[in-house]
Amino acid sequence: MRRTLMRVFDKDGKFRRFLPSFGMLETSTLRKRLLAFLVPSALIIFVLAGYATYRVHMEFITLALERYSRLNVATTAHAIEQFFSSCRRDLVLAARQPLSAEDMRRHLENLHQTGEAGYIEFGYITKGAGEHIVFVVSEDNIVQLPDAKIRDIRPSPALYYGNVNHLDRDEVWLSPLTEVEYPFPTESNVNNRIALKVYRLVTPYYSQYNDRLGYLYIGVDGRMVRNILSVHNSDQSPVFVFPRNPTLQRYFYFFDKEGWILFESYAVSEPHAELSTLDVRVAKQGTMGRPGLPSAFRPVAEENRYWAMLEDVRNGSKGLMREKGDTVESPLVREFLAYSPVRLFPSSDKSPEVVGGVAYVDRSRLTEVAGYRHLEVMVIIVLLAGAALALIIILVASTTTRPLLEMARSLKELRSEGQFREIHLAKGGYEVQIMQNAINDMIGTIKDQLKEIRLRDKAIESVALKEPAVMTEPPLPKGETEELFPEFIGSGQLMEQLKGDIVKAAQVDVDVLIVGETGTGKQLAAEAIHRLSRRFGRPFTSINCGELDENLLLDSLFGHVKGAFTDGKGERKGAFLEADGGTLFLDEIQSASSRVQQALLRAVAMRKVKPLGSDKEVDVDVRLVTATNADLKGLIEAGKFREDLYYRLRVITINTPALREHRENIPFLANHYLKEAEKMAGREGLSISRGALDKLMGYHWPGNIRELKNVIITAGVMAEGRVIQAEQLNVEWVEKVDVSTAFQPHGMPPFSSTYAGPFDVEDAGSNGGEKIDSVPDPASVLTDLPSDLNPRQLAAWVHVLKNGEITRKDYQNLLGNSISKRTASYDIEDLIHRGLLVKVGRGPLTRYIRPSQE
Repeated sequence: MRRTLMRVFDKDGKFRRFLPSFGMLETSTLRKRLLAFLVPSALIIFVLAGYATYRVHMEFITLALERYSRLNVATTAHAIEQFFSSCRRDLVLAARQPLSAEDMRRHLENLHQTGEAGYIEFGYITKGAGEHIVFVVSEDNIVQLPDAKIRDIRPSPALYYGNVNHLDRDEVWLSPLTEVEYPFPTESNVNNRIALKVYRLVTPYYSQYNDRLGYLYIGVDGRMVRNILSVHNSDQSPVFVFPRNPTLQRYFYFFDKEGWILFESYAVSEPHAELSTLDVRVAKQGTMGRPGLPSAFRPVAEENRYWAMLEDVRNGSKGLMREKGDTVESPLVREFLAYSPVRLFPSSDKSPEVVGGVAYVDRSRLTEVAGYRHLEVMVIIVLLAGAALALIIILVASTTTRPLLEMARSLKELRSEGQFREIHLAKGGYEVQIMQNAINDMIGTIKDQLKEIRLRDKAIESVALKEPAVMTEPPLPKGETEELFPEFIGSGQLMEQLKGDIVKAAQVDVDVLIVGETGTGKQLAAEAIHRLSRRFGRPFTSINCGELDENLLLDSLFGHVKGAFTDGKGERKGAFLEADGGTLFLDEIQSASSRVQQALLRAVAMRKVKPLGSDKEVDVDVRLVTATNADLKGLIEAGKFREDLYYRLRVITINTPALREHRENIPFLANHYLKEAEKMAGREGLSISRGALDKLMGYHWPGNIRELKNVIITAGVMAEGRVIQAEQLNVEWVEKVDVSTAFQPHGMPPFSSTYAGPFDVEDAGSNGGEKIDSVPDPASVLTDLPSDLNPRQLAAWVHVLKNGEITRKDYQNLLGNSISKRTASYDIEDLIHRGLLVKVGRGPLTRYIRPSQE
């Protein structure tokens, strides 16, 4: 409280004396001062202290991760050096011994039984006219090649004379990694050959009189070096101390001094897997394949960090590069690139030579986890500090602010209740009572004004919702994706992610699994992958596994030879052979039976197919793109889908987003399909009202884009005026019966069960393009539609009801010639099998009618 002096005057106005006076405590000012200075000041101090400690411990965590990466790559490089040193030692010891074919065989058997070097070749190449001696090892079998077979080794070991002429005794030269093809005769096949990626170590061979007689060499399987990388990238690593996050990618790769990445680490459980550079190729741009090593990869010159690392390795230097935070999925995730040279000692008295380098890519969320934990602690500290200060403020100001707080609480209750009513406080003093009366007067005025505003707003809203909504084109995304994907409408993060995934998938020639709900554009995604891939220009074949039974699906996929079954009067290539060199798209893969899954697994794994009735397997070069709207993992657990086939198909997985996840594109999609509706209905100037657009934006769209298309086209065709209103959007009917797609391929407008009037259409079916006045009453058609038919068959059934019959040519024309003869025949055969149609006539006069018409 504050103490003041009050002047006292008499009745004549003469000053008498001063009296002390205590004014009311300025409670609002006190609260503001306490909240404005004490609480923010304390919180700022806590935040600054927390940030300082955060920076310090994050730096030390990052330093620890860097040291671990350096240690890991250094131990891996040392292990490879030890491996090559062991190979050198074995070769030098052999060169010091008397040389004969029997001695070489015995020496190779000892090395093969006791060592882990993986020697696959051991040979002696003479300098003069003597005979060469070469042994080749495959699956524990050691074979000595005759002289005629030695000449068939590609590349020949005799080509190394120029590389070893300068070598001294006990000095070893290491060849580059290359693919070597050996003749390996067996009892069953004397012309058998094997091909492996091989390092060759070569040393001169001298006689006891110090005459150079030739050179001795030994071949090492390159997978042995790769397996060293794999072990050090697993929990079997000698420096393994704690489990790492399995969701983050970590791998080693080995590169030579010319900048070629030769191979990368792989699963420890698969030591015999082929060498690959897939992870590196996904992360970098460059050239694939070099002579003698098609799996090698060389980054482009713009990969500056890679070439800087290579220069360090050439100079014999180790190092580490820290990636920036914006290059990974989270700024707090750290990515390190540690590297170390791999050296070989040519001899015991010469300096080591750099033969390549090892790089280790390590991503860690430890900094992210530590950062979030630190943030949690800071939040708790700040909350506790804020609560303590707030408690102090409440205790200090409670005696003076309680009436005002009660008034504020009453006003807050009014706000939470969403209504305006007068407030009444039991006590609070004269000043509070005056304020209460003023507030109640203001509330009464506001209630009257709000009532008037609601009446006006309701009238304005009713008119505004019927006005056409402003439909703009979607904003152009950054980059060139709008030119690459003209068929994709809309933008936003999810659409750009989808386009980006399609571009990445198109750049690598591997199988792709597309996952998404019905109607999300899985077929468009598959076609885009093919169009942007190197296979563009080759066939793109599409099969819907859910539309065919088991036998028809097997025949569609693998074909048959003439006479394979009773009606098999001709040959059929099948989808795999039709798509040879291109892309095969299998939709609704979850519908495939166990028998079909088994056949697909072999075809995918071996890239070979065997048509029905044939004894020969045929090689195929097909990129397989599959799609599903089901949870394949759940089907695997239920025993309805093969797990091995699943992992074969999902080399790359692309998710097509549901429409409810990117609602911002609904206006653009609606505008696009409204233009289609204008073309189908022969009208112009159609638009969607604001109310209708609000209804579209608020609907959950279980059928996704396909459902939206049906709703818009149906409303556009049925609209009496030029503006589609909210009540004309029949979304519930589209969920239950989706027959509109049966009429879209040939331009026939979709209809709903509530529409019963005729309309003009251009029929491309058996009427030869003549214009007809009407089609059957949709209400009567819907009552006679068989269940479980696909949209093509629904359209054909309506044609039969209207015309009494249908031919195969009519069936194709009905769908705008968008399907093949094979698909049309299969659909018609299925209708015959269901008992809906019977075949009449032969040859060109063949037609199909309802059984009741016979």
